[in-house]
Amino acid sequence: MGHEDSQEVQDLLEHPKETAGRLMNTDFFSLPEQITVEEAIKQVRAASEREMVFYIYVTDKEDRLVGVVSLRQLLVVPPDTPLQKIMNPEVISVTTDTDQEEVARQVTRYNLLAIPVVDKENRLVGIITFDDVIDVLREEATEDILKMAGAGTPEEEYILQTSSLGAARFRLPWLLTTLFGTMVTAGIVWFFRFTLHEVIALVTFLPVIAAMGGNVGVQSSTIIVRGLATGRIELASVWKVVARELKVGLLMGVTCGVILALVAYLWHGPAMLGVVLGAAMFFAIIVAATTGTLVPVVLKKLNIDPAISSGPFVTTANDITGLLIYLGLATYLLQHLKL
Repeated sequence: MGHEDSQEVQDLLEHPKETAGRLMNTDFFSLPEQITVEEAIKQVRAASEREMVFYIYVTDKEDRLVGVVSLRQLLVVPPDTPLQKIMNPEVISVTTDTDQEEVARQVTRYNLLAIPVVDKENRLVGIITFDDVIDVLREEATEDILKMAGAGTPEEEYILQTSSLGAARFRLPWLLTTLFGTMVTAGIVWFFRFTLHEVIALVTFLPVIAAMGGNVGVQSSTIIVRGLATGRIELASVWKVVARELKVGLLMGVTCGVILALVAYLWHGPAMLGVVLGAAMFFAIIVAATTGTLVPVVLKKLNIDPAISSGPFVTTANDITGLLIYLGLATYLLQHLKL
């Protein structure tokens, strides 16, 4: 590596990891605001090897970013027009210390091909192109998936470099959470043992209630976590999404509840068993959708990565609540079930 390239890399490494400063390309193209369109076109032709993606960033005498002009604009206005008259002064930009995930969020939200990077004095210091953002989106998505699976470490590090002991250390806390949750679930089953003894048919549907609640909770939390990560769901409007998920949960609860009620009645009878199963499934799904939706939102408000709320935690929590609803309702209506 030559001295110039080496110095450029060294300058980028001075910025914190996973920030716009590390990600930006400093070999960008910009023009001063006072030059004319004709002069701008000449400079564009002379700088064909510079990083330029259909945008020309305009700076003032102190190299501060003051506007942006598209290449198309240069071709449709009179040649003697100064850039400052045709530039758009509302430039979407990021600072060198902006997190790379926020950079990706801004690029995708506004459908940009590139985004400028400025320092604290608003001086243009680099640009980040869409292809760089694609890499960031992949990394962040993979990181979220690994966190949701309880392996909160970068993909390459986890797959290729982490030892068996290290991998177990990352995943064990979540597995212990699941183990504790299943022990609580076992305790609930034992607590309602007399109900199960009186109506043995209730045992048939224990895994159905637990599995459906856990799956619905994971679905809801995954949608919310991903929406928060990509910026498509913002905290200011998150309650609209929460309300929508609750409506979806209501519809799924009615559908699955009716199906399970019919299966229970045709398989075991009496009719009250179908009512208990249908009602338990309905309320379990509603609670699961509520839990899976609200937990990521609460963690986000507490500045905790919401990805950690998914997977084992939500599944275990909904297993417990689903069985409590099911066996509690069966116990309350036990006399009717025995008829």
